[in-house]
Amino acid sequence: MIRKTLRVVAAAATLVSLGHMLVPAPAAAQSEADPIEAVTIHPPVAVPFQCSEHALGAEDHVPDALAADCVVVRSDGGPDGNLLSVYTGDGTRNEDWHSWREPLLAPFDGVVLGIQINPDSTMPGVRGEGRSSAILFRRLVGGAPTDVHVAYMHVREVFVSEGDTVRAGEPVARIGNNGSSFHPHVHVGAFRGGMMSEDAVPLQVACASDPRWPHIRFVRLTSSREVEAFAASVERKAQAAD
Repeated sequence: MIRKTLRVVAAAATLVSLGHMLVPAPAAAQSEADPIEAVTIHPPVAVPFQCSEHALGAEDHVPDALAADCVVVRSDGGPDGNLLSVYTGDGTRNEDWHSWREPLLAPFDGVVLGIQINPDSTMPGVRGEGRSSAILFRRLVGGAPTDVHVAYMHVREVFVSEGDTVRAGEPVARIGNNGSSFHPHVHVGAFRGGMMSEDAVPLQVACASDPRWPHIRFVRLTSSREVEAFAASVERKAQAAD
């Protein structure tokens, strides 16, 4: 259940203002010899997905540094229908992409620090303009705020509001295609520290094991009746939140 937590929101307000929520902050300097920190999150969707990671040093600011770009996949591609696919047809419509409007799940127990909305959807193959629609989460442990943050970007149809507390795995939005994006996907960026701080440390994104799914990191290929039933329940919750 999503609950208002005014005490946490008041604390969060000192960290970030919505108007500047996702203005990139420089990531703290990190040499190749330094260990890469990671954060474990709930899988962002309840269906098979695949992610590509921004290499260390490819981006110099959070929430882009070490971020993961994730798409929904199906095992129905190729001439024999047994290869991975990310869209049907020629992929020129957002509706062709398996990711389009797939419900997004909260990354952990946390509080919604801010939301920004870009109402314009981009057509696949064309880079969009303006900032991406985004949700910024702050992790809670035992109800207390931590310095770990996750941003979901290129979202649409957001179900939560700034100040809401969420439980890991709860539907929070749907995958869209807006801002600096060429096709429907979700950008998952994680960092430790303040959003506006030059000491912000980018975090690698890993997915937690779940009793409904096999242990995964970036690629989930296994399908089962239990997983499909869970995905259906998520979709029902998402439709109820619309």
